[in-house]
Amino acid sequence: METRRIKALWVKGIYLNQILQGEKTIEVRVGYKNILRLQPGDLLRLNDRFLFRIKRVAHYRNFEELLAHEDPACIAPGMEMEELERVLREIYPPEKEALGVVALELVPEDA
Repeated sequence: METRRIKALWVKGIYLNQILQGEKTIEVRVGYKNILRLQPGDLLRLNDRFLFRIKRVAHYRNFEELLAHEDPACIAPGMEMEELERVLREIYPPEKEALGVVALELVPEDA
């Protein structure tokens, strides 16, 4: 039997609701060591309750590169690209963005 890692990940309310409704399929994080270890097939327990599987992991140098390759509607449904970039920078200041940016494509574990 395959053993997969399970990592707890906390997601803010509105974004968690969008993930649970299937609208938001990509969670963005910066390159902290624990995030850089994540691989496709690993499980995420969102807010200690909801189990999701990582379908794909993509690494980018910065938010501009992320937004050039990922669909903003999958990251923040209903938000324009410029607003999304501003919000990401509010969450992650320049020293955090400098760690690199990670896009985690998520699917429900039972999917």
